[in-house]
This record gives sequence, C-alpha cells and structure tokens, in this order.
Amino acid sequence: MFDNLDFKTVTSVGRTGSNDLVSITHNDSGSKNELMFRLSKEVMDKAGFAYKDKVIIQFAQEDTICRIVKSEEQGSVTLSKQTQNSPVSASIIRLMFKYGLPNFLERESKKDGKEYKKVKYVHEDNMIQYKSDIGQLTFKLKLDEKNEITKENEEV
Repeated sequence: MFDNLDFKTVTSVGRTGSNDLVSITHNDSGSKNELMFRLSKEVMDKAGFAYKDKVIIQFAQEDTICRIVKSEEQGSVTLSKQTQNSPVSASIIRLMFKYGLPNFLERESKKDGKEYKKVKYVHEDNMIQYKSDIGQLTFKLKLDEKNEITKENEEV
C-alpha cells in the first residue's frame, strides 16, 4: 500500500494514556517543544517491535504518511515503555522539536489562522500497514485534536 512512496527520515539522535493504536502528539508548552510518538502494545506486536528496539521514523507525502522501522543506523531512537511495570504498556518515543521534524503546530495554525500549542494525530481508519518480518509500521495521519493558545496562554 505504501511501498512506492518516497520517505524522508526525520529521526536522529533523539505520557499520555490513550486507547489509540498509534498517535503522534506535537506539544509546545513554552518551556518544551516536543513530538511524542505512542504505539500501543497491539501495534508493537503486529509490527514486530519489542521494547528497547531501535527504530527510525520517516515521513512521506508532505508529512501525511509516517513509517517507523527497526534500524541500528546512526540516528535511530529507542522504543521505551510508557508504564514501566506493565507487560502490556504502550511504547513511546519523545523527540525535542528541531529543524527537519514535521511542524504539525505550524501546519494546523496555517490552515485555521489560529495558534495551537498542541495537536494530536492518530492513524486514519484502514490506512495502517504492518510488516512484522522486517519490523515496520506505516500509517496515514488523521487529525484527532488541537488545543488553541489563548491570550492568557491557556487552553480553550
């Protein structure tokens, strides 16, 4: 389904409870601007991932398709347990925002003419693909929520 797309790698040296299979949250709290990738245990199993696996994260089609693939390459990041004592914990990857990463806050702000401090994407229904034999997950992003910055810098 996604094999003929041109992906660019965005990972380099690099906590939410949710029922989503996979999510990407871009949050700028003022003191910290980060992207958080969350993979449910179900997704990890289907994609052939384990906790502490090294992965790279790639995007295609103007950052609307995400691919996460096992890799020992320089710049790979580690799948960490979200809840340390749970055998069915989701895994998370936190990346401090830097040049080269998709700027989801800016993209949504340009669409609406508003300023957002948090946006969350999940996978679009039926647009997720697993390749457990090589440790790969590919999915299309769908906007799930966004929190606007108010004049008092509080969520609306």
